[in-house]
Amino acid sequence: MKKYKRLMTLLMAGTVAVSMSACGGSDNAKEKDTAKTEAGTTEAKSESTEAKKDNAATESTEAEKDSTAVESESTAPENDNASAEESSVSGELKMIFWDSNQEPGLVKMAEGFMKHNPDCKVTVETVPWDEYWTKLQAAAQGGNMPDIVVMHPDEVKNYAEGGMLMDLSDILAGDVANASNFPQYVVDDFKVDEAYYGIPKDIGTLGLYYNKDLFDAANVEYPTADWTWDDMMSAAEKLTDKEKGIYGIAAANDGQNFYWNLVWQNGGEVFDEEKNLCTFDSPEAIEAMKYAVSFIEKGYSPNSADLANLSPDEYFESGKVAMNFGGSWMLTEYLNVDTLNFGVAELPTGKEKGVICSGMAFSVAANTKNPEAAKKLVEYLGSEEGQTLQAESGVAIPAFNGTQDPWIAKYEVDVSPFVTCAEYGHTSPGFTTSTSDASAILEEYMPQVFSLKLPVEDAMKTITEEINASMQ
Repeated sequence: MKKYKRLMTLLMAGTVAVSMSACGGSDNAKEKDTAKTEAGTTEAKSESTEAKKDNAATESTEAEKDSTAVESESTAPENDNASAEESSVSGELKMIFWDSNQEPGLVKMAEGFMKHNPDCKVTVETVPWDEYWTKLQAAAQGGNMPDIVVMHPDEVKNYAEGGMLMDLSDILAGDVANASNFPQYVVDDFKVDEAYYGIPKDIGTLGLYYNKDLFDAANVEYPTADWTWDDMMSAAEKLTDKEKGIYGIAAANDGQNFYWNLVWQNGGEVFDEEKNLCTFDSPEAIEAMKYAVSFIEKGYSPNSADLANLSPDEYFESGKVAMNFGGSWMLTEYLNVDTLNFGVAELPTGKEKGVICSGMAFSVAANTKNPEAAKKLVEYLGSEEGQTLQAESGVAIPAFNGTQDPWIAKYEVDVSPFVTCAEYGHTSPGFTTSTSDASAILEEYMPQVFSLKLPVEDAMKTITEEINASMQ
């Protein structure tokens, strides 16, 4: 797992806004779904969930949820060593997240905690992705942040340095949610200076989703872990049927969900941590970007104007795109499309394997009125018991080592590639906060690259020069 220093001085300028959502948002993520769950009742009024993200994003399915009663007795497995129930806490706590698809899992985890702490009431609230960070910042400035917040790795520094988050280093040094139980990159993603401000929640990775029906119709073999760039290009050509409006792949202007992965697969880097420089102008990165846009040049992908009207997820869900790079967090949405018969494979190999792999964490508001209970809750959420409940819900890959099998077993589709690829993953380079100079530069030039108006090499050199100049 390769770890990148986030460009915080550059990226945290301006209003807090994030776009990667491993486990709930992505460069294409925009949720229009709001749900509120209380300790015995889940009240969800879901409207269409559409994800749109630049750090996290992903079009969500339309879901109608009636108010449903949560069982009063938790189904949490018995696991005394993970429950840390040597002392029970009381009071009320509020936890907030942006992905309503994950509400059932969070509810089960909260129930498990309340089983061990019957005098404590936990409310889980989901807020649409495009409102989450704005509301969270306003709450932080107003001194009324929720007790527990699901934190994004590209935002933790901003909140921690602003004195809004509690240092949770002692929990990670303890027995219940010890740091050694999690992938080191997820732990380190929430480290600011020498303190840790998040207890790992999950990991989110990318895979190659493919439409089995379209592959069968074109007599093309399904992708495998051994696929190369040439294999993907060849398949995209065979799967494209312009008369039917079907394309082989969606080549989107999306770093997290497309071209960052190609750069890494080609042996390049988006950012050189040691030199503290953007490296989009390297030969490896330029070659990867040329490969990315070649799908559009050859007509194997919808063009940039088409993808501005319909997201890659919408194209894939409607059966108009045969292959799509997508996050593990998209499984629930895709499975809710009755007409979509899909499989998942690891991303193809270029010069090497490479894929984005990051995670979210549970953080505690520094000014919570119930610090003892809040810390107790996040400790439980990061415990083997709590993470197993998350795995069994099927909504996210748990971060706790050894708890991933229940998540894999939850699906009829083979989702193991999402777990396997974590072995060679890369964390976000940090070009995600929509208010940052880096993102503004990418937003100026990348659309021109994917619309074929600006040569790749010229664009990469200009982007690199301007980003590095903005960091001075």
